[in-house]
Amino acid sequence: MSEKEFKKFLNESFSEGVYYRELRLSKGELDALRELYPSAKVKKTTEVNDAQSKAWYEINLMPVQENIDHIDSVRKENLRLKRELKILKNQ
Repeated sequence: MSEKEFKKFLNESFSEGVYYRELRLSKGELDALRELYPSAKVKKTTEVNDAQSKAWYEINLMPVQENIDHIDSVRKENLRLKRELKILKNQ
């Protein structure tokens, strides 16, 4: 697969808000993925055991530990809105 085709494959794999996929990749494809998405969390789930020298990997483009601040702010906003809604219901 050419570099252009591989980039298209990744764009399609992670389109429409999808940030987690399990993909079967070669060493070269894995290196290209890491270059395109340096903060991605990659976990190998199988050993290389086929003629194409590919293995399965869990790919997460938005690991939770890197977004804790964002998650906390969303939770705080959610609590604030719940309190506000409760106040409005009691009026």
